[in-house]
Amino acid sequence: CKVTFDVGGTSPIVFEQTQGGVVLTYEETTRDINVDQLGTSPADVIITGRSATIAVPLVEYDLDKLAAIIPGAKLVTDGSKKRVDVSAAKVERLFKYAKKVQLEPLDSGASAEDIVTLHKAAAQTNLNYTYSYDNELITNVTFRAFEDAENGLISFGDPTATATP
Repeated sequence: CKVTFDVGGTSPIVFEQTQGGVVLTYEETTRDINVDQLGTSPADVIITGRSATIAVPLVEYDLDKLAAIIPGAKLVTDGSKKRVDVSAAKVERLFKYAKKVQLEPLDSGASAEDIVTLHKAAAQTNLNYTYSYDNELITNVTFRAFEDAENGLISFGDPTATATP
């Protein structure tokens, strides 16, 4: 699949090379409502929370993209030379880095109905680079969804579909 970070932004970042599969996870946390008359059988269940993540094992080693997905990272450029600096000097809140993320299957039979959108998601990046002739450098990125201004978390299907009154 193709993963796009900052969909609709001025500089969307597209990832198309992964290894090991992109994993979408949607979970609900719940609490049972128990009443004496039913013993331990729940009378109902309340959804207390929802979460969504997209785990992306990136094979692309691109310093511009790396700087864009590591919260608080700084891209240093000097002519044709580049470097990404990451500081450990402060605690970072992820929410301020959250942007719209889309997952689009690349299967020839896929359609817009197969698109998954996290309305507001921030990247958490874990690097585990093995430098050997039989390994690729994999940057593991997990996009964690947050509720957006309209209470949206995740959407499945064509992002251009509009609600009818």
